[in-house]
Amino acid sequence: MTSPSTSSLSLPPLPPDNKFRVLLIEDDTNFATQVLSFLAKAGFDCRHATEVQTAMDSFIQVQPHLILSEAQSTGVDGLTFCKWLRETSAIPVVLLGPAQESAEIAALKIGADDYIGLPLRPATLMARIVAQLRRAYRYNAPPKMDNPFGLPVEDEETTGKLPPGWASCELCGYQGPRTKFEKEDWLGNIKMICPNCKSSDHVVISID
Repeated sequence: MTSPSTSSLSLPPLPPDNKFRVLLIEDDTNFATQVLSFLAKAGFDCRHATEVQTAMDSFIQVQPHLILSEAQSTGVDGLTFCKWLRETSAIPVVLLGPAQESAEIAALKIGADDYIGLPLRPATLMARIVAQLRRAYRYNAPPKMDNPFGLPVEDEETTGKLPPGWASCELCGYQGPRTKFEKEDWLGNIKMICPNCKSSDHVVISID
């Protein structure tokens, strides 16, 4: 049996409220709680599975926009899950594991889009997740009228921008929905303040 081409693999539709769904596959409940709490505060709709079979069922039911999984542990085989997923889906897969070149290469060869070495740094995790969501879903914009082959092409001036409705802090690297940055002062004025480092001078807002 031949493997499906990239163009034939599916992606879930964009969420109308920009609340992207993330499925975390992690058997360490303490670590999972920390990661889920961080992602939830950043505005993601988070789901959790502790082993691969449950993750397969959750994937079908939830239709997440991104998978975040342990690459290899006692209870989770993220590499096997990624291989299974790549038969039908093109959603971004980010694997977590030891900071070793061999582990990273194995993850990328099996079909993962990114690999993050442990210990995990929240700002790095957020930046990598946002980068994968931007790559996967902003490339599905309607084709340009002057494109004779009808290929989805991203406008040059939009390359590298945040997803619509998002903001980021250039000081600490935190990124998330714009509502997370909006704070009302005592006069009722809305100011943009980073919820992570509390800076108000380094916040960049998506203009989409």
